[in-house]
Amino acid sequence: MNNTRQPPLRTAVRALRLVSACWLAAFMVSETAVAQDSYPSRPTRIVVPYTPGGNADLVARLYAKELGDALGQPFQIDNRPGGATNIGAEAVARSAPDGYTLFLLQGTSHGINPSLYPKLPYDPIKDFSAVGLIANTTFFLVVNANLPVTNVRELVAYARANPNKLSYGSPGNASPTHLAGEVLNRRAEMGLQHVPYKGDAPAIVDLMADRVLFMFSATALSFVKQGKLKALAVADTKRWPLEPDIPSMREAGYPDFEFLSYFGLAVPAATPEAIQERLNQAMTAIARREDVRARIAALGLVPLGGTRAESNAYVAREIEKWRPIVRNAGAKLE
Repeated sequence: MNNTRQPPLRTAVRALRLVSACWLAAFMVSETAVAQDSYPSRPTRIVVPYTPGGNADLVARLYAKELGDALGQPFQIDNRPGGATNIGAEAVARSAPDGYTLFLLQGTSHGINPSLYPKLPYDPIKDFSAVGLIANTTFFLVVNANLPVTNVRELVAYARANPNKLSYGSPGNASPTHLAGEVLNRRAEMGLQHVPYKGDAPAIVDLMADRVLFMFSATALSFVKQGKLKALAVADTKRWPLEPDIPSMREAGYPDFEFLSYFGLAVPAATPEAIQERLNQAMTAIARREDVRARIAALGLVPLGGTRAESNAYVAREIEKWRPIVRNAGAKLE
């Protein structure tokens, strides 16, 4: 006769496994809730891969203050410039994934560099998780106020009339504005030499001194408003909403000329989901406030937002967007 009854020991083991699995699941849910409820319990740092004073630093400080107020613990800025943002990015990628080290995302480390460097000290996708986007930024084509041109077509004609005599400036090799300048230089067959500077400020000084013909810049509009420079176009397919009087590069005859960058915040990829979600919720609430949006607009930026999934998808698209731009500009490491 067949006996279908399970031996008592086997039945007890199965029951114990079931109880253990249920206990483990309950424990994990409890731990997630505790992590979300208690975070942050000490100061958090935001690594900014630039020196103090620029738009990247200013927008990071704005969000550091607001996140600190919203979450009840200080968010402190840690400026880590150098290595074309790679030093700061690597530091965050290798930091503890506990939510207490954030990285200021932007279009260099998480845009250009993956196409420029054959081997990065971090993986921009696998090592990071975006917890939210902050803002978009663009660049303006500016020239010396005394240059006898009023639009891009006249600028191109002026350069062609002075072959191999002129140059354009940028805040550094393979920066977004260098790539914008080189793409224009090649498409328009202007025959200009590139002069890289150590930042926007010295490049603008030389532009005002008429040592370079033009540059693309996100920070030069104050000098335009002072009458020291002229803005001929915005590096976009449409006019920038904050500067509607400046023509787009599409209007200048370059229909697919688009050079936008962005800012956001990321954490090491292994950071607990509950902490990432808490940060996103706080950033989303901050981004909806009109006073914050006004302060971002005062920096010349257009506010962004979105879920974590939307933010990570945006970063991935930015990395892919820059691949043909870097290739077509012939950008190389120096």
